[in-house]
Amino acid sequence: MTKLQRLQSAAIALLLSAVSADAQHDHSAGAAGSVKAELISPAAHTAGKTASTLLRLTGEGGKPLTLDQLQVAHTEKLHLLIVDGTLTDYHHEHPVASDKPGEYRFEFSPRYGGPYHIWADVVPTATSRQEYAKTTVMVQGSPAEKNKALNTTADVDGYRFSLTSENNEPLQAGKATMVKVKVTTLDGEDFIALEPVMGAYAHMVAFPEDLESVTHVHPMGEEPKEATERGGPELSFHVEPEKPGFQKLFLQTQIGGREVYAAFGVVVKAGENSIASGAAAEYTCPMHPEVKQKVPGKCPKCGMSLTPPEPGP
Repeated sequence: MTKLQRLQSAAIALLLSAVSADAQHDHSAGAAGSVKAELISPAAHTAGKTASTLLRLTGEGGKPLTLDQLQVAHTEKLHLLIVDGTLTDYHHEHPVASDKPGEYRFEFSPRYGGPYHIWADVVPTATSRQEYAKTTVMVQGSPAEKNKALNTTADVDGYRFSLTSENNEPLQAGKATMVKVKVTTLDGEDFIALEPVMGAYAHMVAFPEDLESVTHVHPMGEEPKEATERGGPELSFHVEPEKPGFQKLFLQTQIGGREVYAAFGVVVKAGENSIASGAAAEYTCPMHPEVKQKVPGKCPKCGMSLTPPEPGP
C-alpha cells in the first residue's frame, strides 16, 4: 500500500468513526415541535390492571401522523417513554398502528395510581428531526411514595448495575459528562452477555423531578449488527443535563430474552450559567404559562409571541 493509499484509508476510518460516534445520539425534549400527542382511550386506567390503550398523533395543521410519515430510529418508528409522577414506575412501549390513521394501540399496565407522563419519541420524515410530544393520563389507585433517595448501585434480578461519572465528579447542568455503568453478577463477576435491545446494548432515559423534559441516551461505541452479538460489562454514555436538581435515570437492558431495568437517583449541580432560581431560563406564553421553551418563538396554542425570561438579580 502506498503512502497516499494509507492516508486515504486513515481518513476513511476517521470519517466512519465520527459517523459511529454521532449515531450514539442524546435526544432531549426541547422547544415545542410540530407533533402533538393525545391519549383517547380509555378515559382512565386502574393501577395493577392491563388495558388496551389508544394514542393519537397529529402533525402540522392537526393532520393525522401515520407510520409512513415517520422514520425508523433504533429499530422502531414510535417509542413511548412513560413514567409516573413520583419517578418510580417507568415503561418503554412501542404502539402499533390501528385501523384509523394517526391512532396507535398499546397495552399499558401501570403499577400505581396518579398521573403518568407519556412522551412520544418520533422522527417525522418531513423534518428529519427528533421530536417529543407529551401527554398525560390519570390512573386510579394509590400513588407510589415519592422517593428522592440517591443511589449509584442497583441490584436487579441477580445482576448489579454500578454507575460512575468521569473523575467521580457530580453531574452539572449544561456540562457534558461521560457516565459509565458496569454490569456484574452479585458476587462481582463481569457480565458480558448483554443482548441487543432496539439496536443497542442498552438505553438510558433521564427525567428531572419537574417532569418538564426527558433525555434519551444510547451507549457510545459500536452498536450490535447481529442479534447473536453480546455486550458488557461496561456501557458508556454521553450525558448533558439541562437543569439542576434531582433526576431519575432508568437503564434498560435485555438479558436472557427479558427486559431488565435499573434505576439510579442523582442530583445534578447548578452550572456556571444557571440562574438564581436553579431552573433553566425559558421563554413562556403570557396566556398559556405551561408553554415553555429555551428560544424565542410563538405559542403553538394561541400564536402569541413568547415572553423572555426574567433577568436574574
